[in-house]
Amino acid sequence: MRPPPIGNSSNFNQETNELIGCYHYSYIEFNLGNISPGLYIFDLVVNTVSALATVIFNFLILLTIRRTVSLHSPSNALLFGLALSDLGVGVIVQPLYFAHMLGKLIRDKESFCHAGIAIEVCANALCIISLLTVTAVSVDRYLALKLHLRYNELITIRRVTFVNGIIWIVGAAIGSMWLYGPYLVKFSVSATITICLLAAAYCYARIYRVVSRHYRNDMALRSAVNEADRVEHSINMLKFKSHAISTFWVYCLFIVCYFPYFCVVIVISFSGLSVTKRFFYEITALIVFINSFLNPVVYCWRLQDIRHGVLNTAKLFLRPFLPTNESTAEQS
Repeated sequence: MRPPPIGNSSNFNQETNELIGCYHYSYIEFNLGNISPGLYIFDLVVNTVSALATVIFNFLILLTIRRTVSLHSPSNALLFGLALSDLGVGVIVQPLYFAHMLGKLIRDKESFCHAGIAIEVCANALCIISLLTVTAVSVDRYLALKLHLRYNELITIRRVTFVNGIIWIVGAAIGSMWLYGPYLVKFSVSATITICLLAAAYCYARIYRVVSRHYRNDMALRSAVNEADRVEHSINMLKFKSHAISTFWVYCLFIVCYFPYFCVVIVISFSGLSVTKRFFYEITALIVFINSFLNPVVYCWRLQDIRHGVLNTAKLFLRPFLPTNESTAEQS
C-alpha cells in the first residue's frame, strides 16, 4: 500500500504508524498535526538560547576547575565530569535537536531522520552519564561524612577520574544500544534512572540525619572540647553542609527536569503514540536539555569558591573589551 502524503493536518488528517524509511520513525512522529508551527518555532528559539548558555557556563566551570589549584579535589573532579557531560549536551545534542525539529517543521524528511538517529544515541548516552555522575556526587558526599578523617586517604582525584571514565563508558554503551534495540534502551534507561535516584535519595537522607544530629549535639560539644577545636569542627561541618546542600539542589533539579519526560514516556509506552503525545515528548526532552544549563548556575550560586573562580575566569575573556584604569591613568 502506498504511504499517505506527508504534511500538515489539512493534507494528512489520519494518524498512522507506518514507518517513513528511517529506523523506527513513523509518520506520526514526522507529522505536525494540529500543532501550530509557531510553537515549534518558539521551541527552536528556546533551544538555541539555552544551548548557547549551556556551552558558555559549563565551559567556564571546566576552565575554572582546571586552572584553579585550590579547586583540585575529588568532589570537584566529579563536578568537572558533570560539567563535561552538560557541555556535550550544549555542543552536540542541542544542535542536533535543532536540526531534528527544523527538519520536521520545514518537512525535510532526511534532516529529521539523520539528526534524529544521532540525537537518540548522543542524548541517551550523555543523559545517562549526567545521571550516573549526579549519583556519584551524592555518594561522594555520603562517604565524606561516613569516612570522615579517612576520606582524603581513600577518595583521591585519581580514583574519582577512574570512576568518571567508567561512567562515560557505561553511558556510551547504553546510548549505542539504541541502534540495535530502541525498546531495550528504554528498559535500560528506566532501570538506571530508578536505581540512581533511589541511591541518591538514600545518601541524602543519611546525610540529613547526621547533620541534624550534629546540631542537636552542638551544646554537648561546647562543653566537651575546647573553644578552638569546637570552632574548627563547626567550620568544617558548615563547609560540608554547604557543599552537600549544593549537590542536593543539583539532584532536585535533575528530578524536576526529568520527571515530565519520564511521565510522557510512560504514557506513550502504555497508551500508544499520537501527534500530540509526540509534541509533548519533544517539549519535555527540551526541558531535560535545559537541566544542563541549570547545573552550573547552581554551582555558582551555592559554592563560593567556584563562583569566585568563574568570575575571575570570565574577567580574563572580558578584559580586552573593558576599559582599563591603567590606560586612563597613563593618558592623564
